[in-house]
Amino acid sequence: MTHEENFLFPDVNGFKGKVLDDHLAAGFYRIQYFMFTTHAILLEADNDPMPVFWLRTWVKKIKPTKSASAIIAKCKAFTIHFKHVTITTETEALYDLYKDHIDFSVSDSCSSYLENIFIDNPFTSCMIEIRDGDKLIAVGYFDLGENALAGILNFYHPHYKKYSLGKYLILLKINYALQNNIALYYSGYMSSAITKFDYKIFPDITAMEVFLPIEKKWLPYVSMGKEGLKEYAKRL
Repeated sequence: MTHEENFLFPDVNGFKGKVLDDHLAAGFYRIQYFMFTTHAILLEADNDPMPVFWLRTWVKKIKPTKSASAIIAKCKAFTIHFKHVTITTETEALYDLYKDHIDFSVSDSCSSYLENIFIDNPFTSCMIEIRDGDKLIAVGYFDLGENALAGILNFYHPHYKKYSLGKYLILLKINYALQNNIALYYSGYMSSAITKFDYKIFPDITAMEVFLPIEKKWLPYVSMGKEGLKEYAKRL
């Protein structure tokens, strides 16, 4: 593994198994076929750059909620397929529909978000397809380690917004972790300054931890909360 400031570049062994687990636990996350820390991201909030914070969940500590049960019930008529990662014209068409109906910037294509044409995939990657009959309505990508699962990208058909498919994909990834005895689900980052990413804490806030980059350790999210993270962000 080679390092350049806050980025990790894969060697011939890639980011697989325990290697991925260790990097996720150290505050690194995937972008294309590289890994980076939260120090590499600043979001604009009220014209000020604000850092983001990594989140992870201990899946066996999650307690079922009414909101999760309601989402599962709404989606019970759809079919779910887990498969090895692939990006097809059908996938890209769905991504384009999603991209055109959201109010924040994303990569131009699914492939440009996930892939790097000069490097073979160094991750063990999987995907979830959700279909309404034959129609592809949602896709979620994730990477597998030895004892961790990292959610990478979710998108869905805008006409199905009422089904909360983004949250449903999170629930499916968590269930996959439970069924395969994977302890940790890494859901990506959230911001203390804006609410756009707050959906990531919905499964069970008491089972979640947040990474503090100065101390390089994880703490229960409830011990910090958004207000605590706002104060912590000033130190960064």
